[in-house]
Amino acid sequence: MGRSEALALRWGDINFQTNVVSVRRAVDTENPGSTKVTKTRSARPINIDEDTARVLRAHKAARGAVSLNLARADAYVFGNDDGALRVPDAITDRWSRRLTWATAKIDGLTRVTLKGLRHTHATLLLELRKNPKVVQERLGHSTITTTMNIYSHVTPTMQKSAADDFAALVGRA
Repeated sequence: MGRSEALALRWGDINFQTNVVSVRRAVDTENPGSTKVTKTRSARPINIDEDTARVLRAHKAARGAVSLNLARADAYVFGNDDGALRVPDAITDRWSRRLTWATAKIDGLTRVTLKGLRHTHATLLLELRKNPKVVQERLGHSTITTTMNIYSHVTPTMQKSAADDFAALVGRA
């Protein structure tokens, strides 16, 4: 999901029984402190793994320890300490500062932007040969063309795999 979509998530959007997050809104950067519908104007479900669900449950518990209001169904998952929406650009700046610190301390740590995480997610799923339609739905694109043109960077792994698979297929003929 995008940065503005993540910041607009409410606890009620997460079903911990099924490990599904429903992306319903995004932060409205033109109207501070408010949300808007997603670019596709429709909600979309995103499955999450058990480890991610565990981290979110722990985050909810920590937020609830600060104030029960921060763990209510209508509270923002990544809201500030007062429960208000965070500003997307401020989150990007914070990420960048922390990554600068971390890359100075940890040899070999790759610097990646928040947007880069989204690109990486899509590319790795495609490398794992996940159906591009699934990747499109996870990213919330209205068309498969957007997903394939913008987010599916062809990697050396994908190129080699295609060549090997083709050779194996032809060799069986």
